[in-house]
Amino acid sequence: SVPFRDVRLWQVPLNGQGIAGLIALQGLGHLEETNVIPKIDAVGTTTTYHAMIEMMRLGFADNRAHVTDPRYMDVTVEHMLDLQRINERATRMFDPNRATIAGAPDASSCTVSFQVVDTEGNAISFVNSNFMGFGTGIVPDGCGFPLQNRGFGFTLEAGHPNVAAPSKRPYHTIIPGILTHQDTGDLYATLSNMGGNMQPQGHLQLTIDMVAGGLDPQQAVDMPRFCIPDATQGGIVLLEKGVNDVVVNDLVQMGHKLQADVAGRSRSVFGRAQIIKRDRETG
Repeated sequence: SVPFRDVRLWQVPLNGQGIAGLIALQGLGHLEETNVIPKIDAVGTTTTYHAMIEMMRLGFADNRAHVTDPRYMDVTVEHMLDLQRINERATRMFDPNRATIAGAPDASSCTVSFQVVDTEGNAISFVNSNFMGFGTGIVPDGCGFPLQNRGFGFTLEAGHPNVAAPSKRPYHTIIPGILTHQDTGDLYATLSNMGGNMQPQGHLQLTIDMVAGGLDPQQAVDMPRFCIPDATQGGIVLLEKGVNDVVVNDLVQMGHKLQADVAGRSRSVFGRAQIIKRDRETG
């Protein structure tokens, strides 16, 4: 978890596999440590989108380089979430006026999710995925379901920590999320944003929309999102229809390559989100 103002975001990688949730946690950590958050006075502004996009790129770059089966990682989770390291890295690489940062996620989506909260504030954030349509296409004898295809998340690059190997768990993107109050640990909200590598990007945006922007869950889900489909230095940032034209023009002037006004069925790239927020006073 990473502190973000008075809220803490918890994300659980399924069965302890590749910790894709580090991307969103690092994004929030980068935002906090670069002192960008205090400057964000409203969601949907140029400053907010620029900062979130750039911090997501930093998170993706780290995760694509290091995250795999925890037994094979060449760095520790504590190292990746170390706020001093994040501060130094973000301070060195982030330009508040220009798009400068690169990363490299893979685009994919085949996921379902549900969120459940009871009257006492106990919560379940659950995400399930067979990955890539019908998964592996392999149906075990006597069963009515195909096996998931997360083995596709391996790399074949020799020497990479996430290279395919026997009895090894692959990097993947399944990350149920829960927000808790920093002071008491009580539930703030349970959330998910399905859609392959959109998951950490969505978690970061939904968290900022609610915590920094003061939006309620439905407003946060409705808020136009961005998606970095490949996160390469020269790649395109997709912006959902509804982002203010002034913001789009400003981001272009800052050096972001954008495809704006993504609408209709093409919105699927931004994933699907669910949030249950618990009122701290009334429960």
